Amino acid sequence: MLFIYFLFLLFGQALSWGAIGHNIIVHLAQSQLDNATGEWIRSLTPWHWNGNLSAMASWADDIFRPDTNPTEFANWLWSSALHFINTPDWACNYDYERDCSNDRCAEGAIRNYTKRLEESFDEIQQKEALYFLIHFVGDIHQPLHTAFTTDRGGNSVKVQYMNSSYITSLHSIWDSAMILTRIRRDFQGNNSLYYEHIFDLMLNQTSNENDTKISQWVDENLSFVCSQIYLDEQNSTMNVSVNYTLGDIYYNRSIPIIEQRLALGGRRLRLLFQEIYQNRQTQPTPHSQDDKLCSGTIALIVVLSIEFFIAIIIGIIVGLRFRKKRVQSRSFSYSPNQI
Repeated sequence: MLFIYFLFLLFGQALSWGAIGHNIIVHLAQSQLDNATGEWIRSLTPWHWNGNLSAMASWADDIFRPDTNPTEFANWLWSSALHFINTPDWACNYDYERDCSNDRCAEGAIRNYTKRLEESFDEIQQKEALYFLIHFVGDIHQPLHTAFTTDRGGNSVKVQYMNSSYITSLHSIWDSAMILTRIRRDFQGNNSLYYEHIFDLMLNQTSNENDTKISQWVDENLSFVCSQIYLDEQNSTMNVSVNYTLGDIYYNRSIPIIEQRLALGGRRLRLLFQEIYQNRQTQPTPHSQDDKLCSGTIALIVVLSIEFFIAIIIGIIVGLRFRKKRVQSRSFSYSPNQI
């Protein structure tokens, strides 16, 4: 299982948190499940991944990208708005009614797919809900997925990272570039060692009441966004009008936040899985499709039953009359001379 997991880390698309970040969060969550919840999760995982749900961690990114889903990406474009939450620039607070219109944002998506997993939808819809949910819980722990509207969560803020001549975005280095730098510098380029490091961080974190409050996850992000993420290495506020150079100073103060958010995402996703599974057990046991009868079928059965009953009554009446006629016929043909 671990072999499949790290192959996917190596070749996965670097989208959103990046394949590495998303896979770590899901793998952390799945590794800490109790047996019953774990079996339920494995039952919804594609068979060829041998129960490894982290292999589906970037599915929600892949489906609406033309490079990863060239024939059907247009059918999934509706889901792109569910990956983030945009807030007014420098408002530094989150208001669900203001920032998640018609429930179309990351928190709205998490609520929706949590509910769908708790209810009795068919297996295909359950799987789709699960694959969306694991991704959006990852997204909502990346601080720039809950950032400012004008610069699209830092996507329009241009930076050159670690003396590279290549211009990328502030959002992109938070998604993946700083994680890759960390793995290369301190873990010999070994994703497995880095996963173990984040796993240890998760075990050392203390549970708190915010673990089940999605709005608090967003507020945590915004505290970092407004106090640190938009400050360059001279502590000047970054914006869309300038290309910025970010190196070790920015990296060293940012990577602890990234790793904290990865560990929190994994721990909270595990808690969410277990809550969903427990809530499923309290739902009425769904009848199988074969047991469900529509009103038309029930009406037909009633009509046929009545007709059958009437036919039996008519048959009995006809039989009695026929028997009576036979008796009468025998009495008329009786003669004493025949004795």
